[in-house]
Amino acid sequence: MNRRQFLSLSAMAYLGATHRTSTVARLNSQDIRDFDVAFITDVHIERGGIAVGKFGETVTEINSLKPAFVWDMGDMSLYPNSGEAYRDCAKQFQMPLYACPGNHDIALNDANPRKLFNDYFGRAYYSFDFGGVHFITIDGNTVIERQGTNTIDACLDPRQMVWLKADLEGVPKQTPIICGIHIPIVSTYIKRRGGGAFPKDFPIAPQFNESRAEELINLFAQHNVKLVLQGHAHENERTTVRGIEFVSSISVCGSWWRSGEGFERGVDNVPRGYRIVEVRADRISHRYVSSCESRVDRQGEFTGLEDPIRTSKNAPIVYNCYDAPNGSTAKARIDSGPWTSMKQCAERGGYVNMQMPHHFSLSTDAAKLTNGKHRVTAQVTWPDGTIVTESASFVVTN
Repeated sequence: MNRRQFLSLSAMAYLGATHRTSTVARLNSQDIRDFDVAFITDVHIERGGIAVGKFGETVTEINSLKPAFVWDMGDMSLYPNSGEAYRDCAKQFQMPLYACPGNHDIALNDANPRKLFNDYFGRAYYSFDFGGVHFITIDGNTVIERQGTNTIDACLDPRQMVWLKADLEGVPKQTPIICGIHIPIVSTYIKRRGGGAFPKDFPIAPQFNESRAEELINLFAQHNVKLVLQGHAHENERTTVRGIEFVSSISVCGSWWRSGEGFERGVDNVPRGYRIVEVRADRISHRYVSSCESRVDRQGEFTGLEDPIRTSKNAPIVYNCYDAPNGSTAKARIDSGPWTSMKQCAERGGYVNMQMPHHFSLSTDAAKLTNGKHRVTAQVTWPDGTIVTESASFVVTN
């Protein structure tokens, strides 16, 4: 299907919702049509049969939701030799697929590092209009030589920056803009992973440095950019800067399909999945959706309650609020006791050894609790006023 055919497609409404929806912007335009977009990232098809099977199930699931199109933000893992496997799965989508290269889709030592991506998908950066919204796909992968080895530097080359500025200038002021990029422009990932500096401490996890991020943020703030969707980190993290929400969205593969046939989670212990962006005449919003074998019908979960808590020691109770934005606050209470503030979890969690942005911890003095069954309730308040409340039972014993 060519691009003109794509642009002429009628938008399709989403059939139902089971997860919290976050409103990015209120709109006031008669030009906006109602439609949904399925945003996926980090499929990592190179894991073979497990990846192909589970991704295929996710494709079927997305087809049932009938979004207007699918937007893949990279790390399909076209290298090594996985492009055909990805394309075979993606052919099953019943709606157009737009793609962006991730760092695992770049051939570092080839004269044309994007040849395979270009052959499969076309240009690596581009824009299009749909339903009254302007979409921009940005390629933030630049191949450089560092210490004798080619690697990815997270930045836009000068030619793409010229194009991006011209593209933004050509968008009518009232038209909302959504951008997509693989490596996050705004993220606390590196800081939470140990506080070191890129590239010295994290040569395999490219990130935008502060000055490059600031340049793009300033550029977006001069235009009507409402939302920037990002991949790469295999976690959910949401940060609003100068009125623009930057969302690192959970990976389709979780932690690189490490669970095999089992329940798969990202590095932040969030069930693997994707994001649905809802465009309506009066708003743009989005929500995280857990997928297939890792599907859950809750907003988060408690950890550390699987085994009985001993009265002889304090026991932290951790609540993972799957899609809580940065800046959320949390409180909890046990049984009908007083509410106590929870702290952003300082313990390490998930597959990667780092603090998580949406984990909250309650220090519990188990000695003050009677033996037997108790119930803990956590309440997380997002910056926009959204409240997520979850409860769970646990047992105290000597």
